[in-house]
Amino acid sequence: MKISDIRFSAVGGTLCGIWASFSVGDLLNGALTALIGTLVSFLLSKVLNRIFKRK
Repeated sequence: MKISDIRFSAVGGTLCGIWASFSVGDLLNGALTALIGTLVSFLLSKVLNRIFKRK
């Protein structure tokens, strides 16, 4: 077994372990939180741009 084979095995095992720890609910919750954060950031930047552009 080469060193590169061992590295690929370790990386594959780590990724499988991480993947198994996530549930669909966690992924949906994260995606929804990211979407809401993006929308709030966009809207707030538009509102602040209009407020400071008028002055």
